[in-house]
Amino acid sequence: MLEDYAKIFNQKKMFLRYNGLQIAFFEKLEGIEVVGKVVEKWHLFNHYFNEFKYHIYSAYYILEQLEQLEKAILDQFNELKSFIEFQNEIKIEYDSFIVHEYLLRITPFLNTMFILQDRLMVLIAIFLGININDPAQKVSESNKDYKYRIKKFRNKMQSFSSYATNYCGILKEFPVELSDLIIGYWNFSGQELRKYRNLEQHQFNLLEEAYIVKIPMERFVLYLPDNPNEENFEKLIYNKKKIAIEYFKSEIKIFHDFVEKMMETIGIAPKKHKFGSNFSPKSNLIRNYNQGDLLKIWALKNEAILFSVGEKSPDGTAARIIIRKIKNKMNILKWEIK
Repeated sequence: MLEDYAKIFNQKKMFLRYNGLQIAFFEKLEGIEVVGKVVEKWHLFNHYFNEFKYHIYSAYYILEQLEQLEKAILDQFNELKSFIEFQNEIKIEYDSFIVHEYLLRITPFLNTMFILQDRLMVLIAIFLGININDPAQKVSESNKDYKYRIKKFRNKMQSFSSYATNYCGILKEFPVELSDLIIGYWNFSGQELRKYRNLEQHQFNLLEEAYIVKIPMERFVLYLPDNPNEENFEKLIYNKKKIAIEYFKSEIKIFHDFVEKMMETIGIAPKKHKFGSNFSPKSNLIRNYNQGDLLKIWALKNEAILFSVGEKSPDGTAARIIIRKIKNKMNILKWEIK
C-alpha cells in the first residue's frame, strides 16, 4: 500500500530533502498575510507538492509489483518445465496472463516518471518565487496568433524538457548551480527516459521483446530498444540487451539523487516522511462543507477512519469535523483473471 512507503523511505533515507521542501516553504510565509495571490501560491504549491509525493510513492510501488510479477512468471514457468522438451534454446518467447500483468505496468511507470520530471521545475519555481511572465505581443502579431503563442508558451513552462533545453532562455531565472544540475541530469539520463516514455505512449513499441532467458541466469526479461528515437518499429534494434526493470531501477535512483541535490542546493534540510500523509489537494477544504454534505472514509490497514461535517460554527465560517474509527476487515486485494 502506498502509505507504507513513508516508513520505507525513512528507513532508506530517500527523498528526505524533498520532503523538507514543504516545511521550508511554509517557513518562508511566516509573518506574511496569507491573502490574495499568496493564498493562490500556497494552494498551488501544496497541490504540486502532494502530487509529486504521490507519484514518487507510486513509481516505487510499481517497481515492487514488477519484481513480484517477474518472480511469479518464473514460478509459473518452472511448473511447466517438466512437461517441455527443450533443445538448445537460449531464450523462450513466453506469454501468460501474468506476463500481461507485468506489461500493463510499463506505461504507468514511464508516465509517472514523466510527470515527476515536469512537476519538479514548477515546484522549485514557486518555492524560489520565480514568476515566469508571458512573452510580449509582437507589433505585427494578431490577437488570435498571440493567444495561441501564449497558450503554447504556458504549456511549455509545464514541461521539464523546456527547462533542460533552456526554452526562451528560461534558465536565466534560476541560480546557475540549479541550471547546471538540470542540464546535467537531462543529458546524462532524463532525456533518454523521456524518449522511452514517448516511444511507448505514441508508438506502442516497448512491449515486443519479452522472453525467458537462460544466460547468464534463468529469468524473465523485457528488453528495451537501443534506439528509442526511432519511430519505425521495424528499425528498432536490441543489441545491448537492455533489461527494462534494471534500467528503471537505475533511472529512479539517478532521479532521486538529482532531486535531493537540487534540494540541497536551495538549502532544504532533510525531514522524515509522515505516515499516512494525505495526498488530496482538497483535504483542507472539508471545513467549507455544510452538515450532511460530505462524508470522507479513509480505509487504512485494519481500521477505517470516518470524517464527517458537523454543524457550522456560530459565525458560519467553519464546520466542526467529527472523526471516528471503525474496523476494516478487507485489507488485502486479490484478483483472478479468467
